[in-house]
Amino acid sequence: MIRTILSIASAVLLIAGSGALVGFSVERESNARYTGLEVDVVEIDGMFFVDAAGVRDRIFANDSISGSFVADLSLHDVERWVRDIPAIDGVEIYPGLNRTLHVQVTQRKPLARVHTSEDEPDFYIDDEGELLPLSPYYTARVPVIHAPSFEAASEAFALVKATANDPLWSAFIDQIEVNGVGALDVVPRIGAARIAFGDAQQLEDKLNKLLVFYTEQVERGNLNVYKRIDLTYAGQVVAQRYY
Repeated sequence: MIRTILSIASAVLLIAGSGALVGFSVERESNARYTGLEVDVVEIDGMFFVDAAGVRDRIFANDSISGSFVADLSLHDVERWVRDIPAIDGVEIYPGLNRTLHVQVTQRKPLARVHTSEDEPDFYIDDEGELLPLSPYYTARVPVIHAPSFEAASEAFALVKATANDPLWSAFIDQIEVNGVGALDVVPRIGAARIAFGDAQQLEDKLNKLLVFYTEQVERGNLNVYKRIDLTYAGQVVAQRYY
């Protein structure tokens, strides 16, 4: 009987002790504060439109983080502050075990730079077709589209998207000029010829014709003798020499 009473008393004390520990833990967590901020910027193809210092500055403009109560800081707010940076594509935020707030960001990837007029600032178009302002810190080595309007530039953007994942063509195209009726002229990084693509239809066929033509001319040593290459004719390439 005495042994039973002692067992019950021990159990009660154990439960009471556990409750006290839980209460202490809850109270301690409610008073927990962040100790610092760590920012990681995921690099994409060597582009640096965003740096960790810029992300930290944007967050610190709203909250110092270090010393802030964990319970009071909204991670949704932090994400919103970071996403206000135009070059940000994705944001992942999580508290570390040492109560450091971790922020990992991915950058948007520009595929082309667009110039419409001297009165309007240039801008980039990313791989999702979204506009991206120029960066004062970094210039992307992407094709430059010259067009009378953003709507006209969409024809050229179709060509950029079609060649973006091809190492040969993405390195080949330097500039694309769009005239008033949407016809495309490509200025390559190699050779002296301007290349008439016409509209953005049948791009795969036109690129295949151009590849065959350039391969033949390189083998013959004639790469710089042409001033214009026309891909608009079905089944053939029409090339005009300088002389």
